[in-house]
Amino acid sequence: MSRFEDIVSIIKDDLIAVESILTENTTSEYSFVDMAVQHVVEGGGKRLRPILVVLTAKASGYTGKDAHLLAAVVELIHVASLVHDDVLDEATIRRGRETLQTKWGNKVAVLVGDYLHARVLSMLVSRHADDPAMDILADTTQAMCEGEVIHAYKSGDFDISEEEYLKIISFKTGKLIAASCTLGAQLGSLNSEGVEAFTSYGKYIGAAFQMVDDLLDFVEDTEKIGKNAFGDLREGKLTFPIIYTRKVCNEDEKKILERVLDPETDELETIEFVNSLFKKYNVEDHCLKIAQSYADDAKASLPSLTNSKELTALLQLADYVVSRDS
Repeated sequence: MSRFEDIVSIIKDDLIAVESILTENTTSEYSFVDMAVQHVVEGGGKRLRPILVVLTAKASGYTGKDAHLLAAVVELIHVASLVHDDVLDEATIRRGRETLQTKWGNKVAVLVGDYLHARVLSMLVSRHADDPAMDILADTTQAMCEGEVIHAYKSGDFDISEEEYLKIISFKTGKLIAASCTLGAQLGSLNSEGVEAFTSYGKYIGAAFQMVDDLLDFVEDTEKIGKNAFGDLREGKLTFPIIYTRKVCNEDEKKILERVLDPETDELETIEFVNSLFKKYNVEDHCLKIAQSYADDAKASLPSLTNSKELTALLQLADYVVSRDS
């Protein structure tokens, strides 16, 4: 399994350029605004979405600098969504540091998220009016918001189906990851079928990524995942690991599971019972197997182009999304 740093080393200079654009376009003349914005923009993360924009653009034959701007744009949309998510979830840690709402309160956090969206609009103004990126990003942002609304509405719904869950994550997470691939591919010299192939790759990657993210919420500690463990459980949000557990456990266990998922139940009791079911039914192995199947579908979706180091990186990235070893 290739290390993440090795996979993206071929676009190291491109990612430096993306970081420069992020800093340049989010710096404010007002010190507090600048401090609050940079707290989240410079807050780490793998920059998966910018990486996908750059890799797909290069794999599609594009060698210009527009990919850097679009990569920065998708990252700002992502960061803005995280800021708003943390307010909704009352999260205290994100990417290993205090969340904005913990540090400066909900009002500041919401406004910073809005500010980042405004910066996205400002950055896109520099592009021509009929640029397809405008339509793609508008549709993507709308879908992300719809996904959040649906997930919030379904909070506490013990009977949420796997199909409903997959629809939600396709909106909340998959849409922006797929759009990142679409934007990169459209910069190149591909026909519509080639662009759609990269878009499909992104859709499958998005599903695999979110499934693993949901699993890590249960099986990794807070320090390693860089955010509060069992956060979804505390919010009453059923994700794939719980949905699968509900499906395979017996009727008595299902009744207890529904009871302990109530926010009023002692948190330690909930965690202990959920962990016992995960071990009994090998939930972690099953979730990783399903996530890997999506990663394999992603790899199979890549267009039949002349083999390149960028295509190789995309193949490796699909497997990394599941393993996330380093």
